[in-house]
Amino acid sequence: MGRIGWSDFVIWQCSLRQRNFRMFGGKPSEGTIASFSNIKSDIQLGDIRSILMEDNCEDTSKMFEFMHKQTHDPETRFDKAIKFFSSEYYNTPSNFDGSFTATFPYQSNVSKDLLKKKKVNAQFFERDTGFSFAVNVSKLKKNNSKWQYTFWHNRFFNPSLSEDIEILNFSPVKTGLKKIN
Repeated sequence: MGRIGWSDFVIWQCSLRQRNFRMFGGKPSEGTIASFSNIKSDIQLGDIRSILMEDNCEDTSKMFEFMHKQTHDPETRFDKAIKFFSSEYYNTPSNFDGSFTATFPYQSNVSKDLLKKKKVNAQFFERDTGFSFAVNVSKLKKNNSKWQYTFWHNRFFNPSLSEDIEILNFSPVKTGLKKIN
């Protein structure tokens, strides 16, 4: 097996996500699910649907908010989001660093457990390819651009999503990346 680098994971994630939007109308595939386990014991902690984060997501989060406020029709918003994500958005993997976020119900046991551990193992897998690596876990505040990006992104697909949620950020530890075949 050849040497793998962090960009291999990011390129794979961008390709999966763009394909999901282009071919499946935004329906997420198995490869967007992060499976978490305890670093020391490999005990499974849960699976979550993830949002791949841009390095600098402030402008995009403002655009998402504008798209929501532009119309009250959820179908129009959804169609615009699909067009945006399926076009050129994921064509530049260098805009992403591999960090991802996830939305949880307010004070969920899973989010509490992940925050308490602070560092867990994450694994992504689809068909015959996967990646495993450690991530640092942190809770985002509502005024954080990653929180805003995640909230408005998810609201395209769940128009009734309220702000009474928790959004966690998962920042990869860029050493120890393993490719799974």
